[in-house]
Amino acid sequence: MKAAFGAIVSTVLLVIYVYLVWKAVDVVICSGSASCASPTPEDFNDRMASSMALIGGLVSALVIAELAATKPGEAPASRLLTAGQQTTFGRRSLKIVTGIYLGVWLLTGLTAFFYGYLSHPGVLPPLADLGQGWLGIAVGAGYAYFGIEQKV
Repeated sequence: MKAAFGAIVSTVLLVIYVYLVWKAVDVVICSGSASCASPTPEDFNDRMASSMALIGGLVSALVIAELAATKPGEAPASRLLTAGQQTTFGRRSLKIVTGIYLGVWLLTGLTAFFYGYLSHPGVLPPLADLGQGWLGIAVGAGYAYFGIEQKV
């Protein structure tokens, strides 16, 4: 029950995050087109910007926490399966679901990085900030998952 509730909440947060990044990218793309009058940067209000940053941070924290708790080569969240669920179907289903979640997070972050930070950095600063921050978080997630440690 606890895992199901967590899955629902994390999925809802991911959907909201994707929606807000999509809206921000729509504003950025429209601003670069002379034939597009709406949406404008003013249409992406402060509440949308702060929600995008907050929810993006929550989703990214979940991704990093899950990848840090996963052994390299193992499917993320596999420790959530009980002994009775450790079937081939259960493991495969979990791999698919977590793969989709991580893929959506990855594509959304790359989109924010590309459109907000690289292509149009001055149009919508919240998207540029999110894209830049996401890149650092993605590197941290990779370090966490692969267990890379810096030797001094």
